[in-house]
Amino acid sequence: MRVSADDRARAASTWLRLTLIVLLWGAFALRLHALTRQDIWWDEARNIDVALRPFVEIATAPELDIQPPVYYWLLHGWSACLGAALGQPPTQLAFLTRLFSVAAGVVSVALLMALGRRMGGVTVGLLATAIAALSPFWLAESQEARMYTTGFALLTAAAVLFLDQLARRLADARVFTRSSLLFVILAAAALLTHYNVVFVLVAWYGWWGVWALLQADRWRQLGVVTAHGLLLTLLVAPIAPIALRQIPGYENPNIAIVTVGEYLRQNVQAYLGGYAYDPALLSGYANVWLWGGLVAAGVGLLMRGDWRLEIARLRDWRLEDWRLEDWRLGDRGLAQSDDPRRRSAGKDAPIANLQSPHRSIPQPLSFILVWLLGGLALYYIAVLDRNAFNVRYASFVTPALYTLLAVGLAGFGRWRRPAPYLLLIGMLVGSAQAAHADLYDSRFDREHIAEVTAWLREHTTPGDVILVDQKYPFGFYYRPYQLAGDALPADDQPPAYYLFVDINTLDARLTELAGAARRVFWLQWFESDTDPRRAVHFLLDKYGRHGGEQWFQGYSLDWWELTPPTTFVLAPDLQPMAFQFDQAVQTVEASLPQTLHAGELLPVVLRWQRVPGGAVTRALKARVALYNTAGDRLAQADERLLNDRHRAPDQWQPEDRPLNVYRLRAPDDLTPGSYSVRVLVYDAESLEPLTWIDAAGNPAGVEPALGVVEIDGQAPE
Repeated sequence: MRVSADDRARAASTWLRLTLIVLLWGAFALRLHALTRQDIWWDEARNIDVALRPFVEIATAPELDIQPPVYYWLLHGWSACLGAALGQPPTQLAFLTRLFSVAAGVVSVALLMALGRRMGGVTVGLLATAIAALSPFWLAESQEARMYTTGFALLTAAAVLFLDQLARRLADARVFTRSSLLFVILAAAALLTHYNVVFVLVAWYGWWGVWALLQADRWRQLGVVTAHGLLLTLLVAPIAPIALRQIPGYENPNIAIVTVGEYLRQNVQAYLGGYAYDPALLSGYANVWLWGGLVAAGVGLLMRGDWRLEIARLRDWRLEDWRLEDWRLGDRGLAQSDDPRRRSAGKDAPIANLQSPHRSIPQPLSFILVWLLGGLALYYIAVLDRNAFNVRYASFVTPALYTLLAVGLAGFGRWRRPAPYLLLIGMLVGSAQAAHADLYDSRFDREHIAEVTAWLREHTTPGDVILVDQKYPFGFYYRPYQLAGDALPADDQPPAYYLFVDINTLDARLTELAGAARRVFWLQWFESDTDPRRAVHFLLDKYGRHGGEQWFQGYSLDWWELTPPTTFVLAPDLQPMAFQFDQAVQTVEASLPQTLHAGELLPVVLRWQRVPGGAVTRALKARVALYNTAGDRLAQADERLLNDRHRAPDQWQPEDRPLNVYRLRAPDDLTPGSYSVRVLVYDAESLEPLTWIDAAGNPAGVEPALGVVEIDGQAPE
């Protein structure tokens, strides 16, 4: 019995929908799996804390140092609907808040079907959906209470609407259409979810401007582009005061600038292999899989035959020419319908594997390429200016990357119809292993704060004090915990405090919080830059005895035994002392003890400043060392020169006069006598010492003496 073309088309449509449903349910199940295995970590805890505040307080929350408020507003509403609240068990709170990212992640996967179809038909849509569904990177972001999957969904939806309005643009004289207005609204929402979306939007509008210039009515089209740009600007303008407070001064001087090659390598590795990517995956062939997949996609793009960036021919593209019912199920698979009312491309139009509905109409591959390459290039320029590189910050190019991979794989359909799906299986095998590592390999866990707090409950006793160098997420797992304010009253559970390290007031704060403590525990996050001068260690070593250390995933824990009451003083008897080193830096004041027992800590504090009118263009370190009368160096401490904003001298202001601390341990076998303490400044990279300039302005060596310390025998037991 002969099956009609309409029946075949309906059957094909049914199978398409079933395949899409399976992919989306699979993506949802994968993201829901082991959703609470990992502890809440810093970023998530900050996001949850801010989102659960009153709605009107979110936009001006000081914790949003470089984040716009839309994600927090959305998470606030989501949490209110599900009943999430601070004080709930961490696992429950993690599930409820991360579920929002799961939902946004699945929506993002679904939207790639729509975006892929606009790039090259149903095959491209299905391939892109499958790649995104099993993407280890998207999986990881979908299992964290962060804004990235929300940004992916909003940006991908905006891209779909952008292409829709562009397809009708030449046939519609209106400046704004329903699709174009929705595009602007979603683009603005994406930008207000994460500021780095701006790099993608700049690339989009740049592409749109070039497209407009290639049209016959170029000035009208440029006016349309300008009008949409102005509308977008107006929509984000209310947040401008917050953005101007956050962005201009933002940078991280502790992050090294990577080369272009390293930048691209890290991004590709993360976006295809995820955060848990390991070259040892796939029996050691993970790198072959990673780069082989990219090469295969590139070859597939060349095989398509329509790979050229024919932007000018986009004037011939019409969305209404593209409908699923235009396809029939023939002997060679899905092909274009024979109905002449649904044929517009002539005898060369049918493509059996659903690549492009019309051979004469180019796909907007240039748009996807500009999205991917332009977004990466613009973000790298920002990295060079602001030292703020992280692969997730540029991840708003991933929808374009996954779609472009799908277009490339689909290109092999011109050679053999099953080839795109066989190549897809090869890609998904590697993705599955990387996703498994992300879900189960504890080596790649963010941090184990629950293990830290369980250890503290077991090993601390009343009379102990716990100090934490980060606000989050310690308080989600431990009580009592205080972020600011006075010391907590005595309790059966040792109190814990967030300690903001201001070296100028640290001694007074430590006296307030830990002056009565018998033991002090100091917990530091592995990415912390709270105390790079190690002033907390300096004071606790000075007044206590180091009792031990413990390492956890993402944290280090040290503790000291003290004899209360303790009054901490960072720099007693700070005396004027000026030693100039080249035209770079000079000491202003110094504090060091006059007498010491062998085996004791020799605490030295120096106040520094840049030489007025001088110049310094490099990072510097200072060495404080203990010498005997024979000139033998017996102990030393080397530390980076940093100001109170933790910046190197080349970024100091003339008014900066930061304190830096140096911990030397006098050897146990020192004989009584006089020993000199000297200081040397040197280049942090080349290790070349700077010249000491005496009061007359003449070179006087490299290591002047700060003073003399008398060693008077062994310390009493």
